Amino acid sequence: MAKADNAPLKTGLQFASEVVVPGGSNLISGNYTQAAIHCGLGILAGAFFGLPGVLVVAANSFTRATTGHHIYEALNLGSDAS
Repeated sequence: MAKADNAPLKTGLQFASEVVVPGGSNLISGNYTQAAIHCGLGILAGAFFGLPGVLVVAANSFTRATTGHHIYEALNLGSDAS
């Protein structure tokens, strides 16, 4: 059985894990360092900015786990236009 057959299931689990804890998608991917960083940032963002802060950290974590890029890189924000 090919790994590509499980890709939609893994992506769905990664998305659902972000509801439980920011960084959960990185945890499922096996990137424990990024998972710990995003979990800590999610707690801090929740303390300072509330739910919108947690959502931004969770979105960045999911994007990082699925594409390998941070959300600002995936949206082409902050890159040189030259």
